[in-house]
Amino acid sequence: MTIERKQFAVSRRSMDSALADLPLPREFKPGDTSFDAFIGAAGFEERVLGIPRALVSAKVQVHGPILLGHYQTNDADNANRGRELLPLLRQLGPEPVYFEADSPEDTLRTIKAALATVAPERELRVLIDISGASSTLIFAVMATLASLPRQVSLTIGYAAAVNYHDPGADTRAQPVGEWGQTVLRERGVREVDTNELYRGIHHDHLPGFVIALPSMYCARLQRCLSHLGVGPLSGATESVFWVLPKTDDEAHQWRQQAVKQALSGLIHGDNSAVDQDLPHGQYVHCDVWDYLQAARIVLEQVDRQEGANMSVIHMGTKIQAIGVALALLGRPEVSLVSARPESFAATNYSDGIGMLQQITIPNLQASIRRIAEVGMLDVTPKA
Repeated sequence: MTIERKQFAVSRRSMDSALADLPLPREFKPGDTSFDAFIGAAGFEERVLGIPRALVSAKVQVHGPILLGHYQTNDADNANRGRELLPLLRQLGPEPVYFEADSPEDTLRTIKAALATVAPERELRVLIDISGASSTLIFAVMATLASLPRQVSLTIGYAAAVNYHDPGADTRAQPVGEWGQTVLRERGVREVDTNELYRGIHHDHLPGFVIALPSMYCARLQRCLSHLGVGPLSGATESVFWVLPKTDDEAHQWRQQAVKQALSGLIHGDNSAVDQDLPHGQYVHCDVWDYLQAARIVLEQVDRQEGANMSVIHMGTKIQAIGVALALLGRPEVSLVSARPESFAATNYSDGIGMLQQITIPNLQASIRRIAEVGMLDVTPKA
């Protein structure tokens, strides 16, 4: 007896389809939109005023909580800026509630409690202002919102600075490791932490592999790599994949080169060896404004490194952090490791409020679910 077997078509869920519905950054235009919650940072940069001013000008209302991350560094500088920020926020909605921006656990607990009773019958409309946010705060807020048992319609606001600190042509010509304390934007290194909201799934018998987005200041990066026991100091340069910044803005291309020079000094153990090549096949460039490219790079590397304990060290841009967060939320086996500076040089950071940008994710949970399903197989019967 002949049995007729059904024919099936097998397809793999692609990264292109997972990222297709996520928009590129565009000009921030609040219009007549209202929000159920506002989440921001009580930082010292002038640009933390940009998004709140735009919201006040557009007469936008925040019907639920206004939540501000409070930092353990630069108390006086943050308080000075707060005297301008708080009156703006009070025009938008209720008195701000503070949480510890350096503590992912407190970020999760405070935001979840504040949002628990907000319009439970429909989606949550949340605005995050990342203009003055650290990567720790950005990652923690993204993980918190993704963990909610309801749909989150997310708007991410970002105000660029007009001027970012430039140490001058003479200093720029030197390796970053030789710069004096008076021109550095950050000082010291606090303890290395594994973000408790991105703990990863690691096994003692597996080798480590790190995806690192470096800045031009490598002290924190070096501390994180040493903590994980991987990278150039362990003699295993192939255990790190580097994601270097890229920009078409001529005014900032020196920063792109400074990161590469600092990284060369870290890898080769000599600040004077700034022209030596980076490990072949172990790095790529990512546009500082392209969070989707950042997500794609992380996902590709994670999926190529089966059988390794995967970690990410993010010291890239705030916009890139959004993409990395989305990737990690879709790949919970990867841990997130970081180290904060002991303090920032507020006068050496940035000035002014530049262009305002936004990213709108209509359904955060659905977007993360599609990312988590990249690589899965669909089996459908042929007609």
